[in-house]
Amino acid sequence: MVVAAIVILCGIVLAFAMSRRSRLRQLSDESRDRYSRSWHGVETQFIDDPSAAVREADRIVVRMLGERGATLRDERSVPEDLRRARAAASSDEGRQGTEGMRKAMVRYKRMVEDGIGSPSSARKTSRREVA
Repeated sequence: MVVAAIVILCGIVLAFAMSRRSRLRQLSDESRDRYSRSWHGVETQFIDDPSAAVREADRIVVRMLGERGATLRDERSVPEDLRRARAAASSDEGRQGTEGMRKAMVRYKRMVEDGIGSPSSARKTSRREVA
């Protein structure tokens, strides 16, 4: 009976810890606009210089995650998409061609869209009215 209670308690604590780690703050409208513009620039840069675009995409995502409250102090706290993006960029496909970098960009884009919202809402916030 005691063992069962300990197992249940450990499960509850583990579930609570996992849910706390996955909760990230929402970005302010200003931050969403800034990251949306930055991401658009990275996507445009990918055509001319894929490796530089991937490096910048990583910087954007890390800054955005930090602003949202993520702590990336060790490998376990790094989100799976970020780990996979980095792995794709550093793979043979990423070092010898653009396929690995393209895969990395897809993962980075997913994280940016998660932070700023859907692409259509990001476009709406990045537009400025002209008088």
